[in-house]
Amino acid sequence: MNIGEWITKRAIIHPDKLFLAEKNKRLSNRHFNEQVNKTAHALADLGIAKGDRVALLMSNCSEFLEIFFACAKTGAIMVPLNFRLAVPELVYILKDSEPEVMIYSAEFSDKVREIKKSSLSIKQYIGHGRDLMEGDRDFIDVVDSASERGMLHTAEVNLSEPLFIMYTSGTTGDPKGAVLTHQNILFGAIHSLLGYGIDRSYKSLVVAPLFHIGALAASVTPIVYAGGSIVISNFYNASDVLQCVCREKINYMFAVPVMFQMMAETPEWKSADLSHVHFFISGGAPIPLPVIKKYQQEKNIGFVQGYALTETGRLTSLDLEDSIAKAGSVGKEVFHVNLRIVDEQGRDLPSNEAGEIIVQGPNVFAGYWRRGGTIVSALKNGWFHTGDMGMRDDDGFVYIVGRKVEMIISSGENIYPAEVERAIQSLPQVKEAAVVGTPDEKRGEVVAAFVILKKEQRLSEEEIIASLTNKIAYYKIPKKVIFVEDFPRNQSGKVLKRILKKRLEEILS
Repeated sequence: MNIGEWITKRAIIHPDKLFLAEKNKRLSNRHFNEQVNKTAHALADLGIAKGDRVALLMSNCSEFLEIFFACAKTGAIMVPLNFRLAVPELVYILKDSEPEVMIYSAEFSDKVREIKKSSLSIKQYIGHGRDLMEGDRDFIDVVDSASERGMLHTAEVNLSEPLFIMYTSGTTGDPKGAVLTHQNILFGAIHSLLGYGIDRSYKSLVVAPLFHIGALAASVTPIVYAGGSIVISNFYNASDVLQCVCREKINYMFAVPVMFQMMAETPEWKSADLSHVHFFISGGAPIPLPVIKKYQQEKNIGFVQGYALTETGRLTSLDLEDSIAKAGSVGKEVFHVNLRIVDEQGRDLPSNEAGEIIVQGPNVFAGYWRRGGTIVSALKNGWFHTGDMGMRDDDGFVYIVGRKVEMIISSGENIYPAEVERAIQSLPQVKEAAVVGTPDEKRGEVVAAFVILKKEQRLSEEEIIASLTNKIAYYKIPKKVIFVEDFPRNQSGKVLKRILKKRLEEILS
């Protein structure tokens, strides 16, 4: 049974149970399945066949999930796009994935207008919402006019086949498309049911953006697999989200730590009745211990935390009862995952010694899109090398201590320094740039940049930051710029970023 057939099965078993709520829309299992089938027929009418890519530049909405499950039923491959990316970044992904169709929310029309100026192979642009660009078809009209061809046949799509391509920064600095299969998502759901006890009575609030693996794999697919219900929203206002949690009697929600911090700072926090919440899931960055204690002491709510990658989904889980005693840990590996911590020669390390985390299991991705050589270097003897450095304590709990590569994670978003460095170095006054991460109370990390200017050039911190707008996503733009005459380097000329990070700590202390 492929992921799309979950929707068919739910419509058979519990046709009238609530599947999804969004603003004034409420769809039962039966009605949602009908919408998914119509969407699948509409995609077929557009010429989308098994293996074709469908790009989505959409905010959270029911239609996003209707497209996701329609692709799952028919074997089309969804490419969710991060709407926070700048246009050049989106164009790179679209050129790499070569979708046949791009479906976008009207609020992103300005970005799509710029995307259309690039030489892309996209055959059709379809908009969703009001005030679409002239010449683009409306998604609702496309679905409503889809021909009905009877039963939708899905048996030819098996678990080993691609479900979606999610782009993530990698060791080269260029985005790479991680190909996630139906099997990967199935076992992600199984781990949530085994680890969290999710069942059909649960209701999940989907507030993290659906273009992210966390939202799809933590907020949506486990609930669908268990037979529960989901409520869709966007995180524009912390007060609105908290009120929604109370009004809809939400049982759990996945979000990054800053969202939970903001909710606890709202005027509504003190009077909010959260007795129906079983737990919250925090991901993307370590959640500060004061936030954990505030929720536990003031609302009697615990946090489930873990360690996950786009390429693997969730690998570990820190359970509720351990969230304070083992604060800082990401927990232990989930049931179907084998996890080792090894040295440079691949030998297992004892407790309290740091090494690279390598994993094996049915949730590990199929490879990077059109990069066969890359997956070979990441998989060695059947083990995926994460590039993350970790250690176990004497009780077997895993701690992340660093990264072999210099990835920066800010509010759950991956930032590779090379991307930011290239953007800064594109400024005519800049000779060289080196980017590092610096701790941030709310985001986990933010970007800081060391910059060497060309001789006799003048540029201020504010001017650099302003110049990067629309070159890279806003969360990649440095929050601190430090001008230097030169960088510390090793004998081969490589910039010693550990020294820069130490210098930055001294400056900020």
